[in-house]
Amino acid sequence: MTAAPRLPILLLLLFLLAGCATSGPQRVPVDDAQARALFAQGDFRAAAAEYQRLAKAHRGARDRMLLAAADSLREDGDLAAAMAIADDVRRPRLDPAEASRLDLLLAEGALAAGDAERALSLATLPESPGDPGLGLRAGEVRARALEQLGRPLDGASERIALLARSAPAERGALEEDILEALAGLDPPVLSRALATIDAADARRPWLERALRLKGGMPSRVIPRPTRQAGTLLPQRGGPARPEGWNAPPQVALLLPLSGPLAAAGGAIRDGFLAAYFADTGERAGLRIIDAGATPDSALQGYRDAVAGGATRVVGPLAREQVAAVLAAVDPRVPVLALNHPDSGAPPPPGSQQFALAPEDEAALAADAAYARGLRRMAVIAAAEEWSERAALAFRAQFEMLGGVVAGESRLPAEVVDFAGVIGQALAGTPDGAFLAVRPAQGRLLVPQLRARGGLQELPLLATSHVFEGNPNRALDRDLNGLDFCDAPWLFGLAPGLPPRDLLARSLPGAASAPRLFAFGIDAWRLLPYLDWLGANPDAYLPGASGQLAVDGFGRVRRLPTWMRFVDGVPRAADGLLSTEPLAAPASTAPAGGR
Repeated sequence: MTAAPRLPILLLLLFLLAGCATSGPQRVPVDDAQARALFAQGDFRAAAAEYQRLAKAHRGARDRMLLAAADSLREDGDLAAAMAIADDVRRPRLDPAEASRLDLLLAEGALAAGDAERALSLATLPESPGDPGLGLRAGEVRARALEQLGRPLDGASERIALLARSAPAERGALEEDILEALAGLDPPVLSRALATIDAADARRPWLERALRLKGGMPSRVIPRPTRQAGTLLPQRGGPARPEGWNAPPQVALLLPLSGPLAAAGGAIRDGFLAAYFADTGERAGLRIIDAGATPDSALQGYRDAVAGGATRVVGPLAREQVAAVLAAVDPRVPVLALNHPDSGAPPPPGSQQFALAPEDEAALAADAAYARGLRRMAVIAAAEEWSERAALAFRAQFEMLGGVVAGESRLPAEVVDFAGVIGQALAGTPDGAFLAVRPAQGRLLVPQLRARGGLQELPLLATSHVFEGNPNRALDRDLNGLDFCDAPWLFGLAPGLPPRDLLARSLPGAASAPRLFAFGIDAWRLLPYLDWLGANPDAYLPGASGQLAVDGFGRVRRLPTWMRFVDGVPRAADGLLSTEPLAAPASTAPAGGR
């Protein structure tokens, strides 16, 4: 036979071989109902034995039956036995989905054997529409492999990505794993990581929480909103409506109206009600509930609000109560919590947190100092818990920006001569100083700072705590030149809101606890815009306590007004102009402490 006649036969043979190579493994039908029933009943070892019997009886289905047997043994907790079978599975005989299952099983075996590199290379399974649990398993393998490889930040990122796809019952353990991995890092490593990620990076709140667990203070992302919420938009067939406005129909206000925080709760309630009744638009139904003094009483108050038909709850106030309520919140009835939990955990999706936190004001002071060109700052704080938090927050923010805390000291109680404290704080020749003190200490400290040679013009910045809340020209002349951030409503710098002196005639809290009163005003005014502000981080609501923005984690960020003591009276220091000089409100009771 010549070569020419054999050519068509060879071509046909090559064609048939190519067809075999591209069509994939042949699917041999197998009745595995009994094995599947055993698996569903939780008898995984018996299911594995049945799958192995089927593998021997049906050679064409051998590999996929062995894979099912290995999966069953893994489910029974016997990974070693599962791997002994998986190693005998021929991957080319599996379809793509089965091959991915095999790779994942082999990755788990490699991880158990300490081969993190191989585990990471095998655990590449994408999310499976048919079995989302496989994607979660693959993510967990990648996270553990990365941690074994000394990459805990990347491992935490894997687990954070899994959170959104996990069932609620699984999230608690997953969150603990995230914090455990991150808590193994030193505070400087966590701080550097925070400084390098975007504001909306999903890792941010977890890095912040881990840093708090290590005793550190996270730096803040300072909002830079550029557009105001509430722009009137024309509506088809009706009057114009503010952009983003969506008021809840039923609101419950959950505040401590008994116990040690009753005075603070009363001032917030009065501010909330003042804004509620001043609102000329559509009003929600409102119920006021006493949160009591314990987490259990706040939880019961929240449950009562839900049972009473509330669609949004505002409160509670105490940190431990906030933590308890947010941990149990019903997604159908979200919360605007009026504080942050000590853990720093963000609220669950749909809920928000709003607070007058001294550490937030301290971070703003650091941002303002750096923006003014100050690069070396002294920090002087009182011997109080809030003051210590403020000092730590100032340092964290200023150092993140690139500044240096050149000296730091604490003011001892019952002392009026601060020469030693000042000398310690100023030993590093700073450009300016940050003060976390109350009015009485500030009035003693600032003149002594100014009296030192060459320090008459030293820039001084402080939190709102340095101002009592009511003007006292005679005493506050000693604070001349000091800048502090505070709620604009106190100074007539909140256009469109009822003025403080008018409200103080009938509501004493407007005079005695003005910041908490302003806080209450803003809690009501925020409600219709919370979801829209959360979706538009470049927007803000002008509030009584400052410009209010909401970050991607449900935390309300506040930009207060910068004021400066001039001849003993606070004046706008950031370009704002008050229409009238600051005057004492109708009632001049002492300001409420924080």
